[in-house]
Amino acid sequence: MPLELHEETANLVGVVTVDEVEQLTGWLRTAKRPKISLRRCNHLHTGALQALLLFKPKISSAPNDAFLAAQVLPLLTTSSGPAHKQGSDPP
Repeated sequence: MPLELHEETANLVGVVTVDEVEQLTGWLRTAKRPKISLRRCNHLHTGALQALLLFKPKISSAPNDAFLAAQVLPLLTTSSGPAHKQGSDPP
């Protein structure tokens, strides 16, 4: 099961597909202080990524997956994100 949802914590496990996005989004809407563990996640559908970017839960555990750790985790753990790049000129 890719989503292990608890009261305020969630573990994303293995491959999180588009089928889990609605359930993840619903949980993010209702959790008061959501915390997400990505440690055992090795694929995150872009819809799930968008939900995480929108709700900005605390990431309690970094993913072991090298791609997620290098490319996705910085987007989820920085407060600036792409919004600070708006208005800047392309190189």
